[in-house]
Amino acid sequence: MTEIKLKIPKNLLKKMKKHPEIKWETIAQSALERYIEKIEITENLTSSSKLTIDDINEISNEITKRSWQRHKEYLEKLKQ
Repeated sequence: MTEIKLKIPKNLLKKMKKHPEIKWETIAQSALERYIEKIEITENLTSSSKLTIDDINEISNEITKRSWQRHKEYLEKLKQ
């Protein structure tokens, strides 16, 4: 098995040291595996897509705009 080095901020390391019973190596390995799974799922879903980056950005911007609008309407209703 290959080893990798991680840089961990001091404040995070301090918190981790409070829990020596946890196998942090296993946690890190699991997180990496889950992240790779997400990448592979995304690649499989998009491998035959004809969308361009510009198309994706446009869709993303529209989703953000509509989401913000709904949130704004929700906040306005709370004020009433």
